[in-house]
Amino acid sequence: MDPIPSPAWNPDRRWADPLIATLALVILLLAGDRSRLRHALPPRIETQVGLQGRLEDLLLAAPKVLGQLTGKSPAGLKPPPPPAAVAANASGGWDRALRAVHEGERKDLTLGASLAAAAPGETGVRFRQAWTWAYQGTGSAPDAESLRQVTRALGNGYAARILEARVRARSGETVEVLEKAAQAWVLPRLLGLIGAGFGGFLLALAGVAFGIFLLLKPARPAPLPRYRLSGRALLLVLLGWFLTLMAAGSVVGALLALLPFLRPIGLPLVYGFHAAWGTAFLCMAEGLTLAELWRPLCPGRSGRALATGLGFFAVAFAAVMAVALLLSPLLRNAEPPQKELLEMLSNLKGFGAVALTFLTVAAVAPVFEELLFRGFLLPWLGERLERRFGPRSGWLLAIAATGVTFAAIHLQPLGLPTLSTLGIVLGFAYVRTGNLGTAILVHGLWNGSVFILMRLLAGA
Repeated sequence: MDPIPSPAWNPDRRWADPLIATLALVILLLAGDRSRLRHALPPRIETQVGLQGRLEDLLLAAPKVLGQLTGKSPAGLKPPPPPAAVAANASGGWDRALRAVHEGERKDLTLGASLAAAAPGETGVRFRQAWTWAYQGTGSAPDAESLRQVTRALGNGYAARILEARVRARSGETVEVLEKAAQAWVLPRLLGLIGAGFGGFLLALAGVAFGIFLLLKPARPAPLPRYRLSGRALLLVLLGWFLTLMAAGSVVGALLALLPFLRPIGLPLVYGFHAAWGTAFLCMAEGLTLAELWRPLCPGRSGRALATGLGFFAVAFAAVMAVALLLSPLLRNAEPPQKELLEMLSNLKGFGAVALTFLTVAAVAPVFEELLFRGFLLPWLGERLERRFGPRSGWLLAIAATGVTFAAIHLQPLGLPTLSTLGIVLGFAYVRTGNLGTAILVHGLWNGSVFILMRLLAGA
């Protein structure tokens, strides 16, 4: 005989309402303090080129390298834009410094010198010394340590390697090995980028085809779990979850201050702390163990649900790319969403740290976030909106609301449209199949693909 589950949490409004208001106020105050602190701190001096610069390094070097290999002139290389446009399109000083090397290669020394002036910090001074020696023949040659710092700041990519070659050539050294190393850096990444572009095109076509198939094939309503939580209990769970999210960074930061050798795995620690407490909130509020909470979310055989997940991943990719293309004129010069996180992912060092962070991003995060947003919040909201607006409209509203909430919780305003689109597709995947494994697979494939692409551009 199955044990009778504990009753769901239904807090008394006399103490729940003041607690909800207090938690909401605490979250607003913490968010405001973080915002004020961020604006009060002096601007952070950049130490190396960003993701935008890494991609530009690869794309600007590609025509020249291909021309050298084929013996043809790199006619596809477009003339450089005027300095004002360059300044607008480069997000940081080291991105502009990297562009200065490419302008030096193209013999536009006036534009190159103006871009080189943007390199920040003491390393920027060393960069300008290396650049003027390499391309203008003035000043003095940088020492080995200065050149090493400049190479690291430029991302150890094509521009960094070719600048070192030009510096050493100016000093009379043989640099054929360095030039070949610069070419060797470009080719595999260019092939990977071309492969990713071609694969993305095929994936978008598959997404359109699968989307049409879903529209033509009548949907069979899949039974979803029913949660007994009251609205007040749900608000307390979500507010506690969000407060834990805000506290996780501080708790792990204090731990890393005591144990600095754990710093490379900071992100897994933050997310593990948050996921553990967030899951505990759900289980305690619903009066279930983790196994009892999870079992109805992935009923039956998972093979078909996972196979369907590949189709929904294609739909998600096509939908997000369509939204991104529509909004690209408005966000042309904006920084990418979650820039700091992407920079951190691309700059990870060490196999262990990279592997553990990949597992966190591609497995732990999708499982926990799908458990909260699609496995828990979507059925709870869908059941109640269905009573008010009918089955079709109610569930569509629930899918849209949870998709936007999923996007908003990432605290990236510029990423709200694309993340909302992804969240909506994830909601449809769960409602259509009735198996949370489908949404988890789509989410994991998405996060894993972004991680791998960032590592490719980082040259890791």
